[in-house]
Amino acid sequence: MERKSWFGAGLLVVALLLAGLSGFVFLRASATQERIDGHLQKVAGLLSEAGAVKETDPGRHDELTREADRYTGFAEADLEEHDSQYSSAWLLAAGAVGCLAGSFIVFSLRGGRRAARAAGTR
Repeated sequence: MERKSWFGAGLLVVALLLAGLSGFVFLRASATQERIDGHLQKVAGLLSEAGAVKETDPGRHDELTREADRYTGFAEADLEEHDSQYSSAWLLAAGAVGCLAGSFIVFSLRGGRRAARAAGTR
């Protein structure tokens, strides 16, 4: 095999690895989004319960709002993680597309030279 063939095959393998890694990171971002949604649902439930006991039990109201603030902090941290994962997944996908395009270019250049050599020998 020529050196260009090895290089093209290597680019193709790297493209497949990057595509798989990108898919995995997209799955992790999806799981993080589900976790964010769970935190926000918990916050909504706590705040609704806090509103219901605001007049009757101010101590319980304060406790529920503190817990809602805590879950809001969890959601904010997870949102930063989600944004990072999502951006990384798109960058990995772009790298996979770039490597795939590079491998096709290398293979097409190799094929063009073969055709030129065959035409020149006749």
